[in-house]
Amino acid sequence: MQNKPYPYPEIITGTEWQVRETLNGQGACTDNLNYQMTVPLDRECEYCGCNHGRMVRRHELGHVKWSPKTMGKLSPQTRKEAVEVLEEIRVNYLMYINNLGINEPTMCLEMFRMKLIQLIEKGSIAEIILYGLACMWKTNEIDEDHKYVNPYEASNGFYKKDKYRRAQYESYHKWSSEFIALKEIMAKFRTEPNVSQIRQAELEFAHNQMYHFYSKLIKVRHNNSTSISYRKVQKIAEELSLVLDTFMDKPEESIYQQPSQDNLEESGENSNNQDAKSGVGDTVKDLEERMRKSLIEEMQYNSSSGIGKWGTMTIHKPPLTDNLQARLKNGRQYRPADFGYNPKYINRYCIDKKIFKQKQHVLGGTILIDASGSMNFSANDLLEIMQLLPAVNIAMYNGSYNTGDLRVIAKNGMRVNQNYLYKHKGRGNVIDGPALEWLASQPPRRIWVSDMHVFGIHGKNSSGMNLMRDVLQICTSNKIINLKDIDEVKEHAIKLNMV
Repeated sequence: MQNKPYPYPEIITGTEWQVRETLNGQGACTDNLNYQMTVPLDRECEYCGCNHGRMVRRHELGHVKWSPKTMGKLSPQTRKEAVEVLEEIRVNYLMYINNLGINEPTMCLEMFRMKLIQLIEKGSIAEIILYGLACMWKTNEIDEDHKYVNPYEASNGFYKKDKYRRAQYESYHKWSSEFIALKEIMAKFRTEPNVSQIRQAELEFAHNQMYHFYSKLIKVRHNNSTSISYRKVQKIAEELSLVLDTFMDKPEESIYQQPSQDNLEESGENSNNQDAKSGVGDTVKDLEERMRKSLIEEMQYNSSSGIGKWGTMTIHKPPLTDNLQARLKNGRQYRPADFGYNPKYINRYCIDKKIFKQKQHVLGGTILIDASGSMNFSANDLLEIMQLLPAVNIAMYNGSYNTGDLRVIAKNGMRVNQNYLYKHKGRGNVIDGPALEWLASQPPRRIWVSDMHVFGIHGKNSSGMNLMRDVLQICTSNKIINLKDIDEVKEHAIKLNMV
């Protein structure tokens, strides 16, 4: 019978250690303060033949060499697991740069894949990021695409003399087997047709976050330095903790189920029947699907790597001095329809077959207008919207730096004057999220007029993925419909608000 392969941390520290074997699925750990180590003491895996235990023991010896005795004092906002996973990366990187890399899997890859798929299907973004970071390390094996590298130069530090050559040196080596498997599985889920678009966007974000924090940790400033301090781990852990706190929520439903597109707003007992007859239901469905797709594209391609924050919103209710009641009373009382009993518009038969006369009822609703500079709205455009929909409550919003303003510019048949609109249009977004929350509390139908380029507080993370997700959740859960510009308001708004 073979003896158990005990590690000898005493060789590193010169101090006596207590080494124990992991039992019943227990994880490996090293206590540098009390000189205790718990590691697997097995040899080749009975399932795949790899010596996972040897790699784990090597990694724990790396903790003995480079990790501090305690985690140290952390800020209240720093999560323990953020420090732990970044310290894993630091130790693995220092082992790799000293030609002691973890060159074999530390667990059966089939078990690793099963765990990852389970996380993708039911776990939070935070859990996926942590799982991915924990398996991010480079091995000392040369990638097949870089066989021409001189082994002597690689082993003798030729490529590690400065940070530029070191980056070249690192590109020659393979990622860990675990991370290669992770990239393959996540790529498959991000292109799978039956996986929801929102989950694909979340996986894209998680994948980018893994690379962001790994690169940020191993990047060194000085040309002749290959060391990474534990203090750097603590500092980056603060940023990682913010990401983890923001994305701790698990999926509420299966990622394979497409979200319901039946978001018709009900206004009274017979609204569904009225929508079906008038064709409004199809219009709403198409607009909601387009909005969802556009917001997810923003999340995937235009969001920043950090966590954004909405500005503080102030609500203004200026005097509504111009009366639109006459416009409301003299409005059109009938509309063409393709069903009915009174064929009044025979001339439309060859156009859209809407030859019947149908009485239209003003349902009202609420319109929220993105009045930032990117929308290029003029005061005349805003006036035209108010003239088209005199029974609708209308507000506009914009902001700059850390604050924004939402202004109610029309309500109950009254509106602000033209000078007020000229004075307060333009600037940036800043408060898209708070403004949409206000819209969610208003009477339906709810229409958001915006190009959907949303931004929070001014800075590098003003387009953070969490802000895009907030907007998507608010719009879909409150049946908010998006129209992109004044032309779409003219095309759809009357139909959406009058049946």
